[in-house]
Amino acid sequence: MSPKKIEKYKREIIVSPLLLNRVFQSMLERRFTEAERRLEEIETKIREKNYNEFKRGFIQALKGMILMYRSNDQDTFLNNIDLKDVNVLKKYYREFSKNAENRLHADYDRGYFFALAKYIFFILKQTKSK
Repeated sequence: MSPKKIEKYKREIIVSPLLLNRVFQSMLERRFTEAERRLEEIETKIREKNYNEFKRGFIQALKGMILMYRSNDQDTFLNNIDLKDVNVLKKYYREFSKNAENRLHADYDRGYFFALAKYIFFILKQTKSK
């Protein structure tokens, strides 16, 4: 996703990157209650500002990610990807970003893909910093 497009979506979402990263970190560390608490904070902040389908898709994706990790079901997407394989992560990031930008998708779907792209980007940053 180009930096210009990311800036556009940042304005649309209006969520502190720190707060979003805390949700992602809590999911990875399997602290689901904390992740849900942070997600409630995000949802409250988003609802205060012109709540729309894009934002609803974004929130639902975050809720779905927490559920996938919590279920520990090995058939779910997040429990199946190798979080250490940078090439695979980059491939998914490009794919999710492309779908988040694609105007042929409904706003809800674009918000959903945007949340997935943000999560994969977070993991990439974590992997590269190690």
